[in-house]
Formats: sequence, C-alpha cells, structure tokens
Amino acid sequence: MDSSSLRQLLRSAQQDEAEAKRRRLTLYFISYVGGTIMAFMAWINMGTNNPLLVGTLAGSAAFVYANVALSHMFPRVDVFYYLAGLVVAFTINGLVYTGGLNNTGLYFIFPLLFIQIVVVRFKPAMVYVAVTMGIAIFMLYNQEKIVAEYPAEHVSRFLIATFCFICVAFIGENFWHQSRKEMLRENLERMRQANTDPLTKLPNRRFLEAVFFERAMQDPGAHFPLSAVVVDIDHFKTINDTYGHDIGDEVLIHITRLMKEAVRTTDVVARTGGEEFLVLFPHATLSQAVKLAEKMRKVVEANPFVEGDVNHSITASFGVATALTDTNLHACLKQADDNLYKAKNAGRNRVVE
Repeated sequence: MDSSSLRQLLRSAQQDEAEAKRRRLTLYFISYVGGTIMAFMAWINMGTNNPLLVGTLAGSAAFVYANVALSHMFPRVDVFYYLAGLVVAFTINGLVYTGGLNNTGLYFIFPLLFIQIVVVRFKPAMVYVAVTMGIAIFMLYNQEKIVAEYPAEHVSRFLIATFCFICVAFIGENFWHQSRKEMLRENLERMRQANTDPLTKLPNRRFLEAVFFERAMQDPGAHFPLSAVVVDIDHFKTINDTYGHDIGDEVLIHITRLMKEAVRTTDVVARTGGEEFLVLFPHATLSQAVKLAEKMRKVVEANPFVEGDVNHSITASFGVATALTDTNLHACLKQADDNLYKAKNAGRNRVVE
C-alpha cells in the first residue's frame, strides 16, 4: 500500500459513514414529514372538484413512503435519493399543472425545490432543478395546455422569486460544501499523522486497529483469506550500538523500501514498533503468503545497507499465519507472532509458518 492508497483509505474511512448517515437521515426525515403532509393535503382536497390534484398528491405520498421503506432495507444504495428528487419534480409540476386548491399550488414550490436541492447531491441537483423548472416555465407560459389559470403578474413574480430562491439556496449549499471539504482536509491530515509512522511513513499500529481491521471486519469478502507476516530485523540492537541510532533509523527506512518493493500493491506493510513490521496480504492463502515472505527475506538479505563507510549486511526473520475468516483474525496475528519467535529461536533469517 503506497501513500496515496493510505490517504484514500483514510479519506473514505473519515467521509463515507458520516456523509452517508447525514444524507440517509435527511432523506428519512424529509420523506416522512413530506409524505405525511402530501397525504394530508390529498385528504382535505378530496371534497373538491379537482381529482387530478388529489391523485397527484396521493400518488406522490405513496411513492415517497415506498421509496423510504426500500431505503431502510438497502441503506447503502444511492438510487433512492435520486428517486426522491424525481418524485419532487413530479409533485412540483403536478401542482403547477393542476393549480392546487384555488390556484395556490405555486406557494408550495419553494419548500419542494429546497428538498430537491438538499436530498440530491449538489451537481445532480442543479440538473434536477433546471429540468423541473424548465417544465414548469413551459406550462406557465402555455396555460392553454394545463388545468390551472394564473394571472400574468403572478407568473412573473413567482418566477423572479423562484430564481432568487434557487440562487440563494445553491450559494448556501455551495459554501457549506466548500467549508465541509476544508474541514475534511484538515481532519484527514490529522488522521494521516496519527495513523502514520513518522520515520518510515508506513501505516502504524493505530491505523491497523482503527481503520484496516475495522474495514476487513465490515467487508470480509474483500479481504479474506487474510495472511499476516510479522517481520523482525535480526540483531538490530547491534546496529544501533555499533553505528548509532541515526544509522539505525536509516536502516529502518532501507528495510521499508525493500519490503514495499517486494510486495503487491494491494498488500499493507506497517511498522508496529521498534524494528518490527507487520505485512498483511489480503486474499492470500498460507502458501502464497509463505512465498511472498520468502521473497521479502531474499530481497532483504541480498541488499545490504550501504552509506558512506557503513556496509552492513542485514537479515530478517518472518512469522506467517493465515486467517480464513474474520472470526479468527486475532488468532492469526498471535500465531504469526509465535511463528516469528520460532524463526528467531531457530537461528534467524528464515520464514516459519
């Protein structure tokens, strides 16, 4: 996993759930309140001589309730937000066409447009509003084709007020989105610093526990079987004692580069403390993980650390284990750690499964 992949994963972990929850709760609230109001309006208009208005309101309310019910069943599906925008467009133009009660339907356009702007994502909402108002304007200037009758001065003032309302609503939404993006960028940078080892720039233990493992538990099909390799640099204390901690830090950076080059782009190399690393191989069997670990071992052994007068050969020990499902992930990590100690006790510079 490179730095861009780490940043993307942190961004999605930060944004997705909060934004999805906000949109989902907004849809639920607006649907229940709006559907109830439309159903009530349909009921009180049942005694009038405008059955088309009653049908429009009742049909819209029924569709809204069905849409929100399905969104409860499939909370991660975005199509329900766009369907809500469509039913708003239908209701708006239904009110324009029928006129509502005594041609007062235009008064309800403003809250309905705001619902469309809030529920649908910002850019698609611009298209929704443009199409909705385009149809409405066509009907208002071709009243011989509709049931309602609006005085010309009412039409012009309604359109001016609507245009002003749409501009203000979109400007407000735009500034809200911009400020939110800025806050997300700041939060993302803080998250990146908190989840990254400052020396090697690798993900740290906090990232593994708070982000990666959490994702793996939520979406096991995309991660398991998950193989873990615990890596420990052999005789690292000797390097620090002989050359100093500055060279020791450079050795850690050197080992980091070698391991990252030896693994796949989907794999995660993390520093878990001192001279110890944890490498995670999503969708890798035990035999595949052993081969990858052996590849890393050979690469490390074949590339001694060379800087100035220092030319020091380096080896590392590897403990490998595989979790077939999310239920035995923690047991897998413990087994990999136990296998590392077996590798060290057996003479180091080897892979133990």
